[in-house]
Amino acid sequence: MTHDFSLFQVLLKGGWTIGLLILMSIVVFGILYDRWKFFKANYQAREGVMAGLEPFLNKKSFNECVEACDRNGTLLAKVVQAGLKAKHEETDMTQAMEREAKIQLLRLEARLPLLATIGSIAPFVGLFGTVLGIIQAFQDLALANAGGAAVVSKGIAEALFATATGLFVAITAVFIYNFFQSKLNEIAQEAEIVASDINERFGS
Repeated sequence: MTHDFSLFQVLLKGGWTIGLLILMSIVVFGILYDRWKFFKANYQAREGVMAGLEPFLNKKSFNECVEACDRNGTLLAKVVQAGLKAKHEETDMTQAMEREAKIQLLRLEARLPLLATIGSIAPFVGLFGTVLGIIQAFQDLALANAGGAAVVSKGIAEALFATATGLFVAITAVFIYNFFQSKLNEIAQEAEIVASDINERFGS
């Protein structure tokens, strides 16, 4: 007796756990697309930002510097802009830049905690699906007229597919989460360097 073991049939028989894992994977790749697009639009390396602002910073013209930061529009430029405005308003430049850096980092970090959550629970969802599948396989064995491994082998294989799917979703989510977290750490360090540079130039 031959068994059809197509992936589509496995997905259909996988039950709600497979459906949930597929939904999780869609969320993971959706966050990847959203965050990558946001990073590309809002982040420029420190060297590039400072090179573009350098002519205006050297002249120490408040209005021209602020306009240059507006034109740049990236995270680090907004940190510089916050410091310049604080200087113009005679408030604490360091606090203003630190506050702006935290605000911008929170914007970049949006939805990333969801990746960590999915990475944590996806293996357990897959394992739960496998347990349910094995229970069903042994129920099929009990109801079958003939015993033997052939009766349950297909059911167990289908059940194990849930664990494999859960691990795939978890590994993908954790990899993406760690990638963006490393970028956030890098940007935070660059923001500190930029703030220090602006303080040296304009601080009292």
